[in-house]
Amino acid sequence: MSKFFTYLLILLFLGFVSANEESKNINYENHEFAYLDNDYVQLLKDIHHQLVLKNKDCFYIETCSDIRTRKVGEMLYQKQASSLYTSIYKETPRYPSKAKEKAAEGYVIIKFDIAPDGTTNNHTVIKGKCIEKRQYPYKDCTLFNSAVLKAAKKLKYANSSAAIIKDVPHKFSFALDSEYDSGKVYVNISSRKLDRSKTFINNKDWQSLKKLGESISDSYVKFYWLGLAAENLNKPELALKHFDSALKLGPDPVISTDVKRRILTLAYNLNVFSSYAEVCEITTTVYEDYMCGMNSLQIGDSISGTAFLVNAYRENSGNTRLDKILTDLIDSQRNWLKQDLASLQSSS
Repeated sequence: MSKFFTYLLILLFLGFVSANEESKNINYENHEFAYLDNDYVQLLKDIHHQLVLKNKDCFYIETCSDIRTRKVGEMLYQKQASSLYTSIYKETPRYPSKAKEKAAEGYVIIKFDIAPDGTTNNHTVIKGKCIEKRQYPYKDCTLFNSAVLKAAKKLKYANSSAAIIKDVPHKFSFALDSEYDSGKVYVNISSRKLDRSKTFINNKDWQSLKKLGESISDSYVKFYWLGLAAENLNKPELALKHFDSALKLGPDPVISTDVKRRILTLAYNLNVFSSYAEVCEITTTVYEDYMCGMNSLQIGDSISGTAFLVNAYRENSGNTRLDKILTDLIDSQRNWLKQDLASLQSSS
């Protein structure tokens, strides 16, 4: 019996060493953290190591599907897998005829191993996403998988390592041109109704905007108008639902930016961010990172909150008052992050 426990302890020890060795191999770009001291940066890296151990697809940031782990990696300038190799030959996948018939676009993320001689093998699809006729959101699909795998097997790299580089991620995108130009908005609404909406908004005539929205077929514009009306008629819960529908349907970047701001503000005021966290999967402005950070802190997620706030600090330009607010918020999370690290380590 004692031998059994001895072997068990050895296996546990080897597993612990292996796991920690894997986490130590995570590489970061060499950047200054002028707004964070060295101890704070190391604390964040320790947390990131633990998160990667729990989300193995995050060993390379390109394949990381866990938003929190990816955001922390981005904050710490985690190196991409592409820093380990150089592309020598890449073949563009053939656009499937069935996809063209459906006016389908999308992307496929795969992973594969790169041998020392630069050839690739063990090709596996991680995810495939499609939209048809620019109707968002993206949905899971296999429409492009076959074409991608065929092209991927011909990839050739210069491997800077003498060993096999395993599970390298690569994304292939498919987009149509001509009549499916990405700048075109596909909404069947008359110019008369669009002009009326502008008048109602300028005059703050929200009841009329609501009726106008109800008179058109489902589209991101319909739900955007209904959201504006509900928000200004003091119905924040209904406004939030409408804005969420508009964001999921809308290819218009101008409206999408405004909608995201409104969703984040309403979610914070209503303390319901957990149901709308996917809005923060991609952030492009200081406001989005700030509000994603504030929402995350409100629901007790110091790890995500700190990552978003650090990114907001980096993006802020010239607003010293906001700098002070952000640095104070970031510093206030230090002890909470220490508790998070201890919790992650105890559950590993």
